[in-house]
Amino acid sequence: MRAHLNRIHNNISPTYLMGKRFTSYMWKFLFIIIILFFKSVCSYAADPDTKIMIFFFSSETNINNFKSLKTEFDKYITALGPYEFQPFSDRIIFEEHIKTKKNYLLFLSSWHYQKIYKSYLLSPVLVGSKNNTATQKRAIVVKAGTSLSNAIRFHDIEPIASASSVEHTYHYLIDIIKDEQSLESTRIIAVPKDIDALMAVGFGMSKSALVTAYSLNTLKTVNPFLFNSLKILTEGKESLLLIAAVPKPFAHQSEQAIYIIQQMAADPNGVKILKMFNIEGWKQIEATDISKLEG
Repeated sequence: MRAHLNRIHNNISPTYLMGKRFTSYMWKFLFIIIILFFKSVCSYAADPDTKIMIFFFSSETNINNFKSLKTEFDKYITALGPYEFQPFSDRIIFEEHIKTKKNYLLFLSSWHYQKIYKSYLLSPVLVGSKNNTATQKRAIVVKAGTSLSNAIRFHDIEPIASASSVEHTYHYLIDIIKDEQSLESTRIIAVPKDIDALMAVGFGMSKSALVTAYSLNTLKTVNPFLFNSLKILTEGKESLLLIAAVPKPFAHQSEQAIYIIQQMAADPNGVKILKMFNIEGWKQIEATDISKLEG
């Protein structure tokens, strides 16, 4: 038997043995490559410098469920790449947080963008759209029977219900009424949505409401009786809807993320999230839009 095995061993060609060794080495090499691949993927996902953050703060909305917003957005966006969504409820904390960041997108109001774009070297890339337009106009709405003099003062229309932040509401009120002296004593009632501000006026909880013209059209459809009991006292200027912006040094690297954000309206889950931002979609920023923001 031993002699038979020796004959078999002697008859095995060197080529066969080399091929066997090569196959063994190849399997070991592939195993190492797979281990390194998974290690790099895990480190990529864990490294905050490689993850693209999407930060959100809007002075134009009073979102009262940030947990739900973050959960839904993260569920949507993490399936598409190394992205994470982080909303903020406080403007100062938001601005302090992004000071040290590099690879990120921002969702913020056009008013807020105008205030910080120079300091943070921001560039606008997308603007929200609603009802086929990227702009909105705010109005002060009161009861239909309200009689006021030509020179409107804050004390004539307070308390004022608003779905925007107090700071943002003050900004618009000054722009519309030009009565800065009595601003500090003006009472603002914060509500989650424009429709809540209109209802506050309708039911006598507030003398007036600062709302978008779009919300009035919505009210006309859902509650024509309440709509007919109200009137527009005065209107402000047009402004752009929610802005998506990036730091200028990150502009080229952010193209894929921008494309993904722009396509949200084509996905039912994306549409659901857009509604939380009070928009229906995104459109590319145009030269005229940038002129409004930075002119």
